[in-house]
Amino acid sequence: MLTEHQIEEYRSEGFLLLEDVFNAGDIAALRREVADLSATEHPGRIFEEDGTTVRGIHGCHTTGPLFSRLVRLPQLLSAAEQILESKLHVFQFKVNAKKALRGEVWQWHQDYSVWGPKDGMPEPRAVNVALLLDDATEHNGPLLVVPGSHRNGAIAPWRPEPGDGSQWEADLSSKLKFALDAEQMTKVTAESEIRSVTGRAGSLLFFHPCIAHGSGANMSPADRTMAFVSYNSVDNELREVPHPRPEFVASRDYRPLELVDGGLIA
Repeated sequence: MLTEHQIEEYRSEGFLLLEDVFNAGDIAALRREVADLSATEHPGRIFEEDGTTVRGIHGCHTTGPLFSRLVRLPQLLSAAEQILESKLHVFQFKVNAKKALRGEVWQWHQDYSVWGPKDGMPEPRAVNVALLLDDATEHNGPLLVVPGSHRNGAIAPWRPEPGDGSQWEADLSSKLKFALDAEQMTKVTAESEIRSVTGRAGSLLFFHPCIAHGSGANMSPADRTMAFVSYNSVDNELREVPHPRPEFVASRDYRPLELVDGGLIA
């Protein structure tokens, strides 16, 4: 369970890092599952611009048994329920596989800038939980955040353009239509410095859907893989939208998650 101090830190800064939550055996098992999913054809598997390097895998909690269990473990679910003071469902699950020397950038953005207008999420009553499956260093494209940037809500909500329609893959590429520009980032960073989130494999990062975040290219010979689960309050059901994204990108299954007993490997 999170302490009051940790919850306050999350609410103030917009993120919270907990070191060494999962052991080496758990991480090794999850890495094997990532390798299996990376080699399996699935519509939720997205590639870098070279067309061959896996950039992300979406909906892993419905296709991988360990990830299905992971989202129900108390280390993630109980803590997220504390933060949101609600029962939760998985809105989105993905593995970002930033490969050594090939992993491309994630431009500066806010998740809720898309989740609100594009998926119909009424309020940012959600929380991201990222599990580091590799060590995140200053050189392998760590997540960058702007502390406190979540407090003013969505800076630049996504606006549909002609032809957007169901082209959801573009939302997950290295050239985001909803990226924050230089002027917006100048305002965001006027009172807060950019911070890189580095840590050992097995650490957990909780971050708000309105915090400005991104990551640079992986310039090191070491992978930087992270699993992300985005929990949403079951009371925050998505509104109808013209072109809903696939279930493995934006889930409308609002059945409350139930905790599982034991560890990752039962």
